Amino acid sequence: MTQFIENINDGTVISGFGMDRLQALQSFNTRLVCMTVDDSSYDEVVNGVWKVVGTDYCALFLKDPHSNDLVLQASIGYEEVPSGLRISCNDPTSIHAQAFTEEYLVYLEDLTETPGINPLCSLMGSSLVLPVISNQGPVGVFDFGSQNTNAFPPQEIGMCSMIVDQMSYSLENIRLVRELSDSRDAVIRGMALLSEIRDSHIGGHLSRICAMSKYLAERLVGRVGYHEVTPSFISTIERAAALHDVGKVGIPDAILLKPGKLTDEEFDVMRTHTTIGGELLEGLIDDFGEYALINMGSSVARAHHERWDGKGYPNGLAGKNIPLEARIVSICDVYDALTSKRVYKDAWGHEETINILRDGAGTQFDPDLVEVFLSRPKDLVEIRKLYPDKKIKSD
Repeated sequence: MTQFIENINDGTVISGFGMDRLQALQSFNTRLVCMTVDDSSYDEVVNGVWKVVGTDYCALFLKDPHSNDLVLQASIGYEEVPSGLRISCNDPTSIHAQAFTEEYLVYLEDLTETPGINPLCSLMGSSLVLPVISNQGPVGVFDFGSQNTNAFPPQEIGMCSMIVDQMSYSLENIRLVRELSDSRDAVIRGMALLSEIRDSHIGGHLSRICAMSKYLAERLVGRVGYHEVTPSFISTIERAAALHDVGKVGIPDAILLKPGKLTDEEFDVMRTHTTIGGELLEGLIDDFGEYALINMGSSVARAHHERWDGKGYPNGLAGKNIPLEARIVSICDVYDALTSKRVYKDAWGHEETINILRDGAGTQFDPDLVEVFLSRPKDLVEIRKLYPDKKIKSD
């Protein structure tokens, strides 16, 4: 950093590093070291860089390991650029592809005078793209843009290069942690499927429960009384909902797959799937430590059969003493169970199911959540269409 700074004691700099920038850089470096890896990590990185550099546009692209594409992870300023934008590394009109494949920065000082280039924004006057290089080679590119031409003199390019170099290790760490998290989530979802694989239809129910739980959680954002519904909550419940019936692995086939009504004794056994599931997941926490998906999954597994009026099981919780995630999954589970064919019943119609949920609002279900869930019924029909049941092929 000394090559950019002449005297920081009085705020004097020789290449654009004022005290505000230095403080922003120091804060950014500290955040990189202490940052918890989650779904917002890339947004935090881009936002931190933007605060230091102060350009009109910033964007981070990472190479998709399964294709030859650079995929947009986060951006600022590119309001018209779609989330998840892909750029082929073979695109001859892309300076992002050029910077990645050549592993060298690309700077176009005047895009109005550069034919044959396809910029991300039509208002952009100049663009600087730098490769993000890890120990294993290039992993992506970082994009800086300005509406002005000639916006990046040598000292600005040097500063941007230094920041991207500092980011490389942190970005690689984020990538590795997310890969580990994805692998762990896949194993956990496999656990959830164990309770379904004993039926002849699998996959559809879990996928629908997850999609509906995410849908309902998203519709609570900004609604009074739901401050805990953050992007992290939504991402977690979308996955944790699949664990609601994981405890059914401990229920005998004679009860779980019985085509008729259960006896009182059999129903007592069936009810134990909530405590079995909760204890199973809590045991994972005890053995391997805290993990958001397991924490919420345990709560959902144990409490999704509690009732708003306190007459549910296993603990007789009532009202908002029932965790929000369990109240959400409870509604989604009943809706999908009623509209699905099971060994003991045919599928109910959509309108009939809606009436059942409305009748249960305030007794079985959280009435406010039912109102939100049913406010756009066509959305629920579309979710069912997206995730049909998958029949196991018999030999």
